[in-house]
Amino acid sequence: WAIFSVQDKRTFFLYSITFRFLKLQPSDTAYPRFKSRLVQSELERFYTVTDVELACCDTATRSSTTRLGFALLLKTYQRLGYFVTSEQVPNAIAEHVATSMGEPYDLDILRQYDVSQARRKHLSAVREFLAVKPFGDDGKALMRQTFAEAALTKEDVIDIINIGIETLVRHRYELPAFDTLLREARVERIATNQALHTQIHDALGDAGRAFLDKLFVVGDDPRRVSPWNDIKQDAAKPTIDGMRDLVERYDRLPELACHADLVKTIPDIKIKQW
Repeated sequence: WAIFSVQDKRTFFLYSITFRFLKLQPSDTAYPRFKSRLVQSELERFYTVTDVELACCDTATRSSTTRLGFALLLKTYQRLGYFVTSEQVPNAIAEHVATSMGEPYDLDILRQYDVSQARRKHLSAVREFLAVKPFGDDGKALMRQTFAEAALTKEDVIDIINIGIETLVRHRYELPAFDTLLREARVERIATNQALHTQIHDALGDAGRAFLDKLFVVGDDPRRVSPWNDIKQDAAKPTIDGMRDLVERYDRLPELACHADLVKTIPDIKIKQW
């Protein structure tokens, strides 16, 4: 660190701060989204309307102008796990869905469908057909519980979000907006870490906290260092004097580790992250 110039150090800190506050994107996680490029085989495999789906479409819709909108809701939900408007669907997907069911591809009609009462009714029909549940209070409770449990072993928000997505999908819940997942994952991570910190803080008591605080106090030592400085030093060379110092240090460590039992209830991986 000493060899870097003042400008280098400033640049390093600026990059660190910028990286920390960059907004996490759905592409950083397992949150489903449309691929930027789709080959024909993928269109045929994932976005071709089947006979069973056509029958459902005919049952749920009353006019030909809403058939394509319903089919887009159905096929895109199957790939994403949440509903999107027709404007959010890539043209290649919308055109293929229209072709596979023999409907004309009309953007104006789809835009009208996006704001229609029929679309709102069709959401329920698609959920019923796919046997999925809307993201309501039960889904929120499951998401928060999952995030809290994940935060016991994960520190990266990306990992916590991915576990939440997997759990919601497994329990057949519609996925919420990505910002909802991001916000709740951060909240639960903070709450979980704070609860663990508080658990140790309270278990230490006044005497234990004072004991640990003294390790960081620079006393009358002419070297002007704290006891913690000596504890964290690497072992000396394996000479007679070095081994003598090592034995003395080991004799001190059991006394200093008198509160180590307090972290036994905390997952090892969380302690390593800290």
